Amino acid sequence: MAKIKILLVEDSTYVEVALQNRLTAMNFDIASVVATPKMAIDFLETNKVDIVLMDIFATEKYTGNDATNDIHSRFSIPVVLLNGDDKNNLNKLKDSYAKLIMHKPLNDNELAFNIRASIIGSENKGTASFAIQKKYIFVKADYRLNKIRLDDIYYIEASKDYVTIHTTNNSYTVHVTMKDIEAELPSKDFVRTHRSFIVNIDKIFSIKYPDILIEDKMKTIQIGGLYRKKLMQLIDVV
Repeated sequence: MAKIKILLVEDSTYVEVALQNRLTAMNFDIASVVATPKMAIDFLETNKVDIVLMDIFATEKYTGNDATNDIHSRFSIPVVLLNGDDKNNLNKLKDSYAKLIMHKPLNDNELAFNIRASIIGSENKGTASFAIQKKYIFVKADYRLNKIRLDDIYYIEASKDYVTIHTTNNSYTVHVTMKDIEAELPSKDFVRTHRSFIVNIDKIFSIKYPDILIEDKMKTIQIGGLYRKKLMQLIDVV
């Protein structure tokens, strides 16, 4: 199978070299690295790639998002935008044709997954899908806002009008519904297994229906009949 060919658009030499090396190690083919959105358009005039990874370039006159929309209309090539820590940038991207926005620093597993998913999604016609990748959520508990990294969440348990989020080192009880908390979590990483439980797929140790064993915590969680099918669709079975 041919390697996925990527155009990388990044103006920081250090980031550019490091990201190029990481992508190569993940078995992607870097067709070229250019320093501005305008240079990306010029490159695509005469070269074909499978996907473009591009910094937002929010302070430029011709931004990464401007280039993204032009790439969509002229070349029909999917673009993943790479955003720094400035959340204000997101307000400028409501009408973006980017397949995805990922926040720096980038996680290799998420990056590889999103590159492949964006290319598959580009086969659909019409407006490109748009999503913002979260790395954490803030929850109000114990009279303060607590930042919780999604990777640290093992499972979430409902109790009446509250949910308890169990993480690597702590548990946070929050006055929200399961429906509300489920809407805040990426569906590819978290799955509802029971009316009272949501689990991080990455933290599953073993499954023996109707039970799931959560690694490290060694907590047994039930699989409800209504949720079994979706769970099995989200895990890879060899």
